[in-house]
Amino acid sequence: MGLPYFKAYDVRGTVPDQVNPGVAGRVARAFAEWSRSEEVLVGRDARLSSPALAEAVIGGLLDAGVTVHDVGLVSTPMLNFAVARRRRHGMMVTASHNPKHYNGIKFIDPNAEQIYYGRGLEAIEALVAASAEKGRPAPSAAGGHVVLAPVLQEYEEHLVRAFRDAGLAARSAVVDCSNGVGGLALGMLERLGLRYTLLYHVPDGNFPNHECDTLRPKNLDALRRTVVERKADLGIMFDGDADRVAFVDEQGAIAPVDLIFVLLARQELERGKGRVFYDLRFSRTVKEEIERLGGRPVTMRVGNPFYKEAIHRHADGLLAAELSGHIMYREHFGIDDSLFAALKLLSYLARRKEPLSALLAPLRRWAGSGELRIRTERPADVIAAIRSAFPGGTVEEIDGVTLNFADWWINVRPSNTEPVVKLVMEAAGAGLLAGRMDEMRAVVARAGGTIEH
Repeated sequence: MGLPYFKAYDVRGTVPDQVNPGVAGRVARAFAEWSRSEEVLVGRDARLSSPALAEAVIGGLLDAGVTVHDVGLVSTPMLNFAVARRRRHGMMVTASHNPKHYNGIKFIDPNAEQIYYGRGLEAIEALVAASAEKGRPAPSAAGGHVVLAPVLQEYEEHLVRAFRDAGLAARSAVVDCSNGVGGLALGMLERLGLRYTLLYHVPDGNFPNHECDTLRPKNLDALRRTVVERKADLGIMFDGDADRVAFVDEQGAIAPVDLIFVLLARQELERGKGRVFYDLRFSRTVKEEIERLGGRPVTMRVGNPFYKEAIHRHADGLLAAELSGHIMYREHFGIDDSLFAALKLLSYLARRKEPLSALLAPLRRWAGSGELRIRTERPADVIAAIRSAFPGGTVEEIDGVTLNFADWWINVRPSNTEPVVKLVMEAAGAGLLAGRMDEMRAVVARAGGTIEH
C-alpha cells in the first residue's frame, strides 16, 4: 500500500489533501481497466464531499467507456443490494464510520463481495500510481453514458417481503441514523407495523448531533436516553453508511454485539443447521451456544470482507458477524446490512415475552476486557513476550496469536496502520480477569509497551 489513501479494504483518507476529485477520477479509470467491466453501479453517502467525488468517479468511468448506473444517494447495503441483483461491479463513495473530513471509495464485485488488498485492490493501486506518472489518458473512443438507476423502492419491497410476517407490531424501537444515509429506507417500517421513534434521520454530512461511529459509547448517549424515555424495547444505531449497527436494550444499556449475535444465531439455527462465522474477538459464549444448538461455529480473522466470502463459499453458511457491528446473512446476499440485522433482532424479540436484557443475562457468563490497545514501538516483541509468559495453552494464529486455557483466553494482534497491538481477554470470572490483566500489564511493560485505558 504505497499510496496513502489505499487501505486494506478500500480507498480512504482525509479530504481534500488525500482524497479529492482528481484522485477519485484516476481510481475510477484504474478500476475500469482492472475489472474490464462494461457496466458499473455508482452510489454515494451523505458526506459533504461525496457529490463531487461521485461526479469524478462517474467521469473517470465514462472516460474508460463504461456505462454507469448512477444509484445516487444510498446506504452501502443498498448499493450492495443493487450489485447483487444486477450482477455488476459497484463503487460506493463513502468513508463509513469515519469523521466528516474523511471520504473514500469501496469496490464491490458482482457477487456483492468487497475487493480488498490481496484480491485486486493492490493491482488497482498500481494502475493509479502508473497513471499519476503518465498523466491522464485520452478518453475511450467508445465513450460511456449514464443511466439513472434508483434502488430504494426495490430495496424496501425486498425487506417488506422478508419481514411482513415477523409480528413487528408487538415491539417498539428507537432508531438513531447518525445523520447518515441509514434513514433513507425507514418509511417501510410503517408497512411492517413497527412502532418506532427516529433520531437524526435526515442526512447531513456535518454530522451535527454526534459522530457516526457505532463503537464509541458517547455516540449512543441520546439513543440510550430516548429508549428509556419512550419505554422502547430496543435501541438501534447505524453508522454513516449503515453497514454497521449497535444495539441498546430496554434499560438503556449498550448490548454487546457478540451476545446479540448469539440470539441471531439461535434464530437461524432453529430453522436449520449450518455454519456460523464469527469474529475471533467474540466471547467464548458464542462458540458454546452455537455448538449447543447444533450449529457449526467457525472462528474468523478480523476484516468484514472475509465473512462475506465465507458465507458465499460454503453452501451451509447461514450468517456471520464482526465485533465492529457488521452482520451478514446468506439469505440477504451476504450483505452487511444494519437495517436487515435490526429487523432480524426485532423479529426475534417479537416472538418472546422476555425483554432483551433478560434474554442476554444468562449469556453473560464470561468476564471480558473488551478490545484494548497496547501502545508500543515493538509490536512483535510484545506479542512474543505475551506468548512466552503464558505457556501451556493451545495456540491459534488465525489473526495474531490466541492463547486458550480452560478458564481464560487472550488474543493479541498487531495493528496494520499504527504502532499498536490490539488485546482482547476473557475469563471465567471478574476476579480471575483482573488478576490475569495485572499479570499482562507487567509482561507488556517489560516488553516496552503500555496497555491504554
